[in-house]
Amino acid sequence: MGEWFDHLFNQHKLVRRLLVIWAVLLITWVVVQVFSDLTLITAAVATALGMITAILSVVIGHYQWSRGQDDANVDN
Repeated sequence: MGEWFDHLFNQHKLVRRLLVIWAVLLITWVVVQVFSDLTLITAAVATALGMITAILSVVIGHYQWSRGQDDANVDN
């Protein structure tokens, strides 16, 4: 069982890929909810939408950092 988890999380990079998919799905859902009724958009909603879309940049930054760590481990 431990080898299976190691295989999923380290060799297939499951966590990184699920994190990117989660961010994309969350952003898509929020954008659809916000733009389904344009009368609900206020300054607070626009700020929250900006914060939600910023999640993608954080997730992509983590993805690239993690890949860099993997590449550094392979080179050693």
